[in-house]
Amino acid sequence: MKKLFFPVLISVLISCNNNTKNALPATIAESAPAINEAKKDSFFPVTSFIRGQIRSFDSLLVTPLHTTVINDKTDSVWIKQNALIPLLKDFLSPEIKETNLTSFFKESSFNDQTLNAVTFTYDPVRTLPDSISLRHWDVYIDPESGKISKIYLVKQLKGKEGNITQQLTWKTNKWAGINTILNKPDGTSILLKAEKFIWNFTE
Repeated sequence: MKKLFFPVLISVLISCNNNTKNALPATIAESAPAINEAKKDSFFPVTSFIRGQIRSFDSLLVTPLHTTVINDKTDSVWIKQNALIPLLKDFLSPEIKETNLTSFFKESSFNDQTLNAVTFTYDPVRTLPDSISLRHWDVYIDPESGKISKIYLVKQLKGKEGNITQQLTWKTNKWAGINTILNKPDGTSILLKAEKFIWNFTE
């Protein structure tokens, strides 16, 4: 990491456990876990962050846009703010809290200069039980502002024709995208559906 912000991240990320119970974290300095390259005792509470983003839908001044791509055909529809919640609720479970998944996943971090982000990445340390559909997640931090810029989650579910992979990309205060992929037993994969929910049109 660059010397400009590395010491700051080290000192401020330690405050995670004291800042996530009641309010949505505004910056990584207020709420994220300490940097560690191995398995840790505390993770950043991703689900609380997403729930906080969802709560902000009630105060939106624009109508969200929902686009769906299936078989290269794109459909778009304007939806009400409260209609967003059930469309995104699948990624609120299993809940990623400070300590509930630390025995199953490890955290690593690095400065991704290609994305201009400090990335915290989480991967399994052992075989996951069937009750945990989560397979991987990343938290991206803007190194200049210290704010969370993006969340990326991967879930895997069992389907009739093979495993179903769901990928969520959450761009803070802007949009969320969900890709649903069928992984067939023969090793081939098919993108079943690509969805995007946009509630900020400034970009």
